Amino acid sequence: MRAVIVSDFGSVNGGAAKVAIESARGLAEAGVEIVFACAIAPVSDRLDHPLIEVARYPGEEVWQVGSKLAAARQGIWNAGAHEFLSALLARQPRGKTLVHLHQWTKAFSPAAIAAAGASGLPVAITMHDYFSFCPVGGYFDFKAGAPCQQRPMSVGCVTANCDRSSYVHKLVRIARQWRSDEAMRSLHAPLFLHVSDFARRFAEPFLPKAARHVVVENMMEAERREPVDVARNRHALFLGRFTQEKAGDVLARAARAAGMPVRFVGEGPLAAEIARVNPQAEVRGWVPAERVFDEIAQARCLVLPSLWYEPGPLVIAEARSLGVPVVLARTTGPASWIEDGTDGILVEGGDVEGLSAALARMQDDEVAARMGAAAYRRYWADPLTIERHVGRTIAAYRGLLQVTGDQAASA
Repeated sequence: MRAVIVSDFGSVNGGAAKVAIESARGLAEAGVEIVFACAIAPVSDRLDHPLIEVARYPGEEVWQVGSKLAAARQGIWNAGAHEFLSALLARQPRGKTLVHLHQWTKAFSPAAIAAAGASGLPVAITMHDYFSFCPVGGYFDFKAGAPCQQRPMSVGCVTANCDRSSYVHKLVRIARQWRSDEAMRSLHAPLFLHVSDFARRFAEPFLPKAARHVVVENMMEAERREPVDVARNRHALFLGRFTQEKAGDVLARAARAAGMPVRFVGEGPLAAEIARVNPQAEVRGWVPAERVFDEIAQARCLVLPSLWYEPGPLVIAEARSLGVPVVLARTTGPASWIEDGTDGILVEGGDVEGLSAALARMQDDEVAARMGAAAYRRYWADPLTIERHVGRTIAAYRGLLQVTGDQAASA
């Protein structure tokens, strides 16, 4: 079995790149031959393995490419990347090779999808976000501050001024989405890998009818520690970007109403607003990756009040692995891991009153301790190990290669 993994970045700069790199490493250690096609340097030393060949297209992140016009042109269609990937895929052995797209919007452009389709190789796509069908990638209206209500690429979608930046920027994204949709139609029965059950149910209606779908959760390597005694902790914790769609300001208001201490760890444009609406909130910058678990272990609960349909943030799994209960929006991927009222509390995104009530409930020592113990027990019953991720990925690959082989044999 051989997989050509396509990722804009050759090193970890976010969740998608981390999953692509760690998945490639794990697959190689399981005996799968990997070609890791990336554009943006540097290249992680995690890709240094006898079964991993790194094929780098010397590209840059799209908005670092000269003028805005040049960047827009390359973001819509990177001709050089198309030529590079087409040649790379043409050299791969038929019958045992597939293409696995992780991320292409930052450098490769929709040309990566087109090259994969033209190669005739089976194609898998991991849905780290919604760029496979949504121009802005999050199915979120940043001007309205709410999930999108438009059919992707409909008249309503095209005319909606929903981009975080500007409508001109939205038009560039529309052009890119048009090329992406065109390229997607060249794929023959692609396989979409979703990172949660919720994300699959949400995205599937917007994806090609001939596609197949499986759920392969991201890996989350965690040392099994003793569970946290959350009843001794006092504050709720928000860990992430302070952005509109992640709704840190909603948590700030809810915590103030509930009289619960709250700590925000991260950075982003809403930092000042969070401090304004809740002067008692503790706002800190990012902590080093090796200290994230220690930071979570100080909390009574972790809170994720996202307004957008967030596919699968791993911070929820990190908290559960420590026995820290979570309060999160029911319209997020990890909500499918939670039994409401048993090992966490599900709320409506953006509902300050409902979130405040949940936080008030978490201030009860018995409730927090009981939910934390249940979260710890349920997480470690089926932890998100790299072995689990690799096993499910290989099973998905085998199914894709078998279906493609059967279809070729019957043609």
